[in-house]
Amino acid sequence: MFSFTSTIRKVLLIRSLLVSTRTAAFPSNRDFIRGSPHLPHRSAFFTCTTRSNNQLRIGGQPRDHQYQALFKLDILFNTMPPKRAASKMSAAAAAHDVSNDDTDESKTKSLKGSAQESKAAATEEKEPKTKKKAATKKKASPKKKVVKGAESPSDGDEKPKAKKKASPKKRKTKSTTSDTEDDESTTKATKKKAKASPTKKAKAATDHQRWTERMPLTRLWNPETAMTSKGSYTFTVISWNVAGLRAFIKKHPDALANLAERYQADVICLQEHKLQEVHLDDPKLKIREHFEEKLSGFESHWSYSTTKKGYSGTAMFIRKRGGGGGDGDGASKKGKKQAKLGAFFTSKNKEDGEATKGDSIGDIPVSNLQPLNVMTELGLPKHDGEGRTVTAEFPLFCLTNVYVPNSGQKLDRLGYRTEEWDKDFLDKMQQLEKGKPVIWLGDLNVAHNEKDTWNEGAKHLAKSAGTTAEERSSFDRQLGAGFVDAFRHLHQDAMGHYSYWSQRAGNREPNKGLRLDYFICSKDLMEDSNGQKVVVRDSYMVPDELGSDHCPIVLEIEIMK
Repeated sequence: MFSFTSTIRKVLLIRSLLVSTRTAAFPSNRDFIRGSPHLPHRSAFFTCTTRSNNQLRIGGQPRDHQYQALFKLDILFNTMPPKRAASKMSAAAAAHDVSNDDTDESKTKSLKGSAQESKAAATEEKEPKTKKKAATKKKASPKKKVVKGAESPSDGDEKPKAKKKASPKKRKTKSTTSDTEDDESTTKATKKKAKASPTKKAKAATDHQRWTERMPLTRLWNPETAMTSKGSYTFTVISWNVAGLRAFIKKHPDALANLAERYQADVICLQEHKLQEVHLDDPKLKIREHFEEKLSGFESHWSYSTTKKGYSGTAMFIRKRGGGGGDGDGASKKGKKQAKLGAFFTSKNKEDGEATKGDSIGDIPVSNLQPLNVMTELGLPKHDGEGRTVTAEFPLFCLTNVYVPNSGQKLDRLGYRTEEWDKDFLDKMQQLEKGKPVIWLGDLNVAHNEKDTWNEGAKHLAKSAGTTAEERSSFDRQLGAGFVDAFRHLHQDAMGHYSYWSQRAGNREPNKGLRLDYFICSKDLMEDSNGQKVVVRDSYMVPDELGSDHCPIVLEIEIMK
């Protein structure tokens, strides 16, 4: 045991030794004993505590709880005299300094080594990444290699590196797959060819014609030369389906007047005017006033549809001559009614003969150019309600303007048209022909044969109105009854001359049309024999005249003295 005074002495001795010799008792903070600012109180008071490892901890209570020096108890507390203890303590302190220096150097070395090792590890970690990047760069596609070699002038002279040869197994698999693909493609192609060949042959065999070229058509007659050389008169008839007269007048108010002047027309026949009788005198429409102004030299005769409004309808404008005239729209201004069919077989009245006596055009009496009677009905109630005919009897022939019924999109009127209308109309024409030659004209709603159709042979034609077998055969029967298609008779080989084009399909400009408008004449009118006073000289279309989905057609008749 040792006394309290001896312990105090030893502590003070240690303090003096530490301060004077500047030992490394507190290497990181040598001013700790003098009163470090890290201590909560600037005092030299020390606490001595022991730890389980038989060590003494000296110092105050620093904020960070880091204690700077550790001393063994056997050195600090012994019973030797003070001088000897001081010498031993100084030796121990020196040895401690050396050990601390060694530990510091080892620590610095270890720190440097650890830093170097960390740097090496970092470089090692970076190196594989760079190697991977280089590997990925090396794995560029051969196309890029070739492009790079082409772009860089230095590599331009060098030969491109050859690709690695594939293993024989891969070669075999690639060759087998390519061979199988080639075989499959060839088999598919042969199958397609085998399948396509019969269909192509069938299509080639059944393919329809596509005739859109309008062949040049030579005019067969010159009215002026006929007048001067023979003294004959050319009676010109124009027919036109206007497809609605109200719209036609608004869009083309001068079309009919210009047409009449251009061809010196004697008769103008219109089909499908779609008017009612009240429309002529309607103050808003002013249709009668329009024709009195534009066609003042013609008298008009109208036929209306009474069974269905805005449907069908025909009209005939006849040039006025000498003492004759009068408005023939249902009832003339003199109160005379238009004649029925029976009146066509009566003799010519005296008043007309006396009015035109002595009047002539060249050597042709004007009386031969004036109508004797005009009829707006056939005399058959089941047909007359649709206003489809206007017939004018002239001294040398009869002229009938007709709009033949359309069979309809679904051919719902095909039976009526072929079995009823065509037969009854043919009977009436044959009755008229007993007295004098007959000409019937207008929209007959039939394309007779392949020359009258741009796409003859197309599948849909057999089920389309105007090109069915029933309509064509019915028209054949009418022609076989002693009548002639004037245009086809005079221009037998003419192709591409149509009178109708679908506006919805825009077929007029490419000339994808049908010939639906005709002049059908008695055979006597087509023969130029001695003593014949009336002969049909020419017939043609006027495709450049716009205003409807149909174009006008013209007939030129020579009337001789």
